[in-house]
Amino acid sequence: MTGSTIAKSPLLYILVACGLLAIIAYALICLRRAKKCCLEQGIGEEKIKEVITSTISASLVPSLAILIGFLILAASLGSVWPWWRLSVIGALTYETMAANATVQSMGVEMGSLLSGPAENFTGVMLVMTLGVVTGPIVVTLFAKKYSTGLMKAKSTSDWGNIAITCIPMAVVAVYIPLLLFSSIPHAVAFLVSLVVTVGCAMLSKKIRAMGNFTIGLSMILGIVAAVAVEFLLKK
Repeated sequence: MTGSTIAKSPLLYILVACGLLAIIAYALICLRRAKKCCLEQGIGEEKIKEVITSTISASLVPSLAILIGFLILAASLGSVWPWWRLSVIGALTYETMAANATVQSMGVEMGSLLSGPAENFTGVMLVMTLGVVTGPIVVTLFAKKYSTGLMKAKSTSDWGNIAITCIPMAVVAVYIPLLLFSSIPHAVAFLVSLVVTVGCAMLSKKIRAMGNFTIGLSMILGIVAAVAVEFLLKK
C-alpha cells in the first residue's frame, strides 16, 4: 500500500466531506443568529446585506493565499488532506513546517510521500493533526483567563500594550532563521516576499485596496523567485 492509496481512499473523502459539512452548518447557524441579533438592535435588512456583500468581496483576494497553499501541499499530499487541513484550523506555515519536519526525521522527500510506503504518509498526517489539535484544547481551558489578563494589562499599563504588540513579532522572528539559512531558494523566497510586503504596505497608504493583495502577491512572487533560483542553481 502506498501513500496515494490513503490520499485517494473513499473513506478519507467521506470523513473530510462530513467535517466540512459540519463546519458549513456551524457557519450558517452563526450567520443566522448574528442576523437575528442585528435585527433586534434595529439594524435594517439593507444594511445587513451590504455588510455581508462587502465582507464576501473583501475576503476573496486574501483567500488566494489559502488557494496557493492548497496547491503547494496538494503536489505532495494529494488534494483531500490539504483541503481538510486548510479548511479548518490549519495554516500554510504550520502545515508545511510540520510536514517537512516529519519527512526529514524519516529521511525521505516530500515528493515521494504519495508514491512511497503508506506509513510515511500516515506519519505526516498524524504529526500535522496532533500538533495543531493542542490549539483548541489550550483555548478551551485557558483562553478566557488569558484574554482577561491581556485586556487588564492593556488597560492598566503601557507595558501591556507593548507586550501584546511584540508577541506576534516574536512568533514571526522564530521562522526567520529557518527560512534564511535552510537553503538559497528559501532565503530568496523570504527576501522577495519581504520586499513585496513592504511595497504593498507603502502602496496601501495611497491605494487602500492594495492591502488585500499583500499576502497573495508576496506568496506568488516569493514562490516564483525561489523556483527561478532553484532552476538556475541546477542548470
